[in-house]
Amino acid sequence: MSNKNQHLSPENAEIIKNQTFSDTQPGSLLKDFQALLDFIGDDGIDATKTTHHIGMKYLFELNERMTRPVETELKRPQQKTFPVIHGLYLLLRTSGLGRLVAQKSKTLIVLDQDILTSWRSLNTKERYFSLLFFWVSRGEEEVLGERSGIYGSSFLNAVYIYRTASQGGNSSIVTECRYYGPHNIALLALFGFIEAVPKKSNKSVDTADMQVVFSSFGKVMLTYLGDAVSRFMNETGNYLSDELYDFCAKDLNPLIPDWQNRLLIKEREVLTEGYSVIAVKVRDAVRKLAVPHDTFLDDLASSILDAFNFDEDHLYEFIYKNSIGLIERVAHSFADDGDYWADDMTLGEMPIHEGMTFVFHYDFGDDWRFQCLVETVIKEGGKYTEPKVIEKKGRAPKQYYY
Repeated sequence: MSNKNQHLSPENAEIIKNQTFSDTQPGSLLKDFQALLDFIGDDGIDATKTTHHIGMKYLFELNERMTRPVETELKRPQQKTFPVIHGLYLLLRTSGLGRLVAQKSKTLIVLDQDILTSWRSLNTKERYFSLLFFWVSRGEEEVLGERSGIYGSSFLNAVYIYRTASQGGNSSIVTECRYYGPHNIALLALFGFIEAVPKKSNKSVDTADMQVVFSSFGKVMLTYLGDAVSRFMNETGNYLSDELYDFCAKDLNPLIPDWQNRLLIKEREVLTEGYSVIAVKVRDAVRKLAVPHDTFLDDLASSILDAFNFDEDHLYEFIYKNSIGLIERVAHSFADDGDYWADDMTLGEMPIHEGMTFVFHYDFGDDWRFQCLVETVIKEGGKYTEPKVIEKKGRAPKQYYY
């Protein structure tokens, strides 16, 4: 990496160097993202119960605050009805600026104040590239509950759209790529990678005579970033991560000297003291357990099974969503695959918080799924030194029926 621009031709480097960045250039990303932050405000907004998307009652008003509002005849639209909002929500969650908190019987989308302070300290270029690299390295379709395209990554689906359009010799094909997610088309426009241009060169052009094409800046960035993703994974052996930012900054920073800082990335809080009260339900039976935060998850698994008089003869996994909405799995030590391992991870190392839900999946053949709800989190001290059942409700089901 000694040549700072070895992955960019002089012509392409010049396009990046000469690109103007503002709230509305190269796309309306920063203007519309700030409108979303202002809309959420200090009090937060309600999230939907299952998808944790922006509540339906807010969507029409928020849509009107966007640079290009979407027209719809639906009376009860979902978030994905508005592709721009859907795409901005992906950036909100993956950046960490928007997080979910439980409040009594509902869930709120609120702004993380530490990250918001960091956001306010950044200049226009730093905000743009912070959001861009969250899209590239964290933007999994899973965060949106989508299964668009052929990739799990929203950004890679966008790159595929570009490459497909380029090979076809007609960039306007982007408007037909509905299979790859309208929100991905919206993100391409928000970042200024696509733009609307007249079909003809006459001076007075109606909007009906416009076509969507990739901008020069978009072509350069999508080519560079698509290749950078492949290089990064080949050189590091890792899937996309926040380290990709530093990997690409070596090429791009010299071209954009005002881009020096990035948005704060919070490390996961690890709880080593205190305990949590977890309500575990299977069928009609509930057992509440007080579990110290330094309890390894294999011990928690044993405590749950013991609470329902189950044996421990099968494999299991814990399944939960992390702070940005990605599913993580903690597997039995004998399992073949997992993000983490139950004999090496404690309860306090999970993204534990009041209102958090997770699944204890036991015996993959009989497919027992214990629904777990974190009711209380005590971060300091505590009277429990090991997991203990503190409340029982309902008769435990039989593990076997033979």
